[in-house]
Amino acid sequence: MKLRLVAHASLLIEAGGATIWTDPWLGGKVFNNSWSLLVPPAWDAALLEQVDYLWVSHEHPDHFHLPTLRDLPAAFKRRVTVLFQQMPTDKMPQAFARLGFADVRLLPHRALVDLRPGLQVYCYQVGQMDSVLAVMADGTCLVNVNDAEADAADCRLIRGDLGPAQVVLNQFSLAGYGGEADRDERLPWKARAIVDSMIANHRDLGAETTIPIASFVRFSCEDNAYMNAYANPPRRVAAAFEHLGLRLDVLAPGDVYEVGRAWDSRPALQLWDEAFARANAAPLDPPAPVELSALVAAAEALAARLAEHYPAWLLRAWLGPVTIRVRDLEVTLRLDLARGRCEPVTGAAVDVEVCGQPLLFALTQPFGLQTLGVSARLVVRRGLKTWRRHRILLSMFNAEVYLRPRLLLTRRNLGHLRARMRGGLRQLRYQLQRMR
Repeated sequence: MKLRLVAHASLLIEAGGATIWTDPWLGGKVFNNSWSLLVPPAWDAALLEQVDYLWVSHEHPDHFHLPTLRDLPAAFKRRVTVLFQQMPTDKMPQAFARLGFADVRLLPHRALVDLRPGLQVYCYQVGQMDSVLAVMADGTCLVNVNDAEADAADCRLIRGDLGPAQVVLNQFSLAGYGGEADRDERLPWKARAIVDSMIANHRDLGAETTIPIASFVRFSCEDNAYMNAYANPPRRVAAAFEHLGLRLDVLAPGDVYEVGRAWDSRPALQLWDEAFARANAAPLDPPAPVELSALVAAAEALAARLAEHYPAWLLRAWLGPVTIRVRDLEVTLRLDLARGRCEPVTGAAVDVEVCGQPLLFALTQPFGLQTLGVSARLVVRRGLKTWRRHRILLSMFNAEVYLRPRLLLTRRNLGHLRARMRGGLRQLRYQLQRMR
């Protein structure tokens, strides 16, 4: 089994006589133009001829990157098989079809799937959106945890299904921030917690080595560049693994790694030292201007969409009003999605501070409020519990988990719930704890 790092979470996995390309992202900015790749991808279009399968772990744009997928040749899209997790909605298969992909294969939760003789894959779903991919061939098991935030119980189930992993691929640095005002205290702790989670996953999956991926980015806007100071460079992660006697192999874009062979991480560590150092001096984009009327109209439209999919009593019980200071417009808004109102106010204590364009994106895009946190472009001054409730409900809305009975109690949803019952509620509790 061989791996070639392309960029971020994008790799070519050669196994069992086939090649799987994971999470293609070949350029441009993501998450509302808030993240940039630290270094250019190592890519040559001739590599497409090797690719048999294209795996997309979830719909976040650093994994499901629409410009990259849209620009791939039509002949490639007709030939390759897209692998994606099986979910209770057709949203993503339909999206792949609109992009021109002719063959989409959905992988059930915790099922071993034969792609061809000598090559199996396995998908493990985490939370409402994320997924882990395991690839098995020639007696080797690779587990791509990616940014799925699998906990100890998840790893026990995966290891119970597959046995120990020879290689684990895992996220190694910060991928967003919820906006809590005491960030100088929280962010160093969060960065350390990611390394601790990597080490725990390594041990819990019985790994021989871990390869860090999915964090080779910089925060590239004026209102989120503060995040770069708290990043975990790969050298820091390597030191933590070495201190515990655990193996970590670091790749640079273009490196080809053969599982089971000795690997010298020093050239890659040097490259990433320089890349992370440059991130602090790289150009930053200012927030784009927006009109107040656009924010008000977007809030009212979002409230109307929520009312179609959730009972009014639930929205009023769950979503309290939020007072938002729009910094660049120098205006304060009272947002009440439960009652369909968004209006300027004066003299009110501010719950959330944000610039107008990120707020407009949050109100108009299905994954917009998630993006506001992933892009780290807000500050939550007070009312954290109320704000987190908005995050939870809008995350459900994006996942098409609707709570009107006619929309919730469908055959497909009930079947998905049965498949995810073991571990699903525990994962929900885990995610809620992380939001505290």
